[in-house]
Amino acid sequence: MGMRALLKGMLGAMSLALCAGSAWADQTGTANVIDGETLEMQGQVVKLFGIDALEADQICLNGNRPWPCGAESGRSLSALIGGQPVRCQTIRNVSGYVLATCDLNGDDLAAWMVANGWAFADRSASGDYVPYEETAQSAREGAWSGEYVTPWDWREGKRLKLPETPQTEEQDDGLPDYGPLNMAP
Repeated sequence: MGMRALLKGMLGAMSLALCAGSAWADQTGTANVIDGETLEMQGQVVKLFGIDALEADQICLNGNRPWPCGAESGRSLSALIGGQPVRCQTIRNVSGYVLATCDLNGDDLAAWMVANGWAFADRSASGDYVPYEETAQSAREGAWSGEYVTPWDWREGKRLKLPETPQTEEQDDGLPDYGPLNMAP
């Protein structure tokens, strides 16, 4: 193989790699919400940059009452988007997903999630969302309305101690449960 062919091949490969990497530089379209920080757009998984949302299966306490705050985080983002087109700009491509800033009609989705208490500012990535977190905390929005475990601690296995559910007579009367009585003639 001659030097010219080798250089031409390398330039072609580099240009293909650049195009593949920049294909997600600025996309607008329908977004399906996976969880409070993750979208799927045009077959691509997109994570919102600078935040860490409550995990989808996460449970919080509000007035000593458990509630599915993680699922509520995702539902809130889905309700906000409401099928409208979302615009995402890539921060970087990561194996398996794109890390991006995304907005809806010019409003930053990550800022909205943090301001409403459904996500926390990821200080290791950016300080941009810290003021939104402070606002949510003082207003007792979302997770700040009760007790929670931070998402990074939740992923490490830390859980809140949930209140004991009192047994009622119907739940445990000490007799075997034979199911419903069949009173048919």
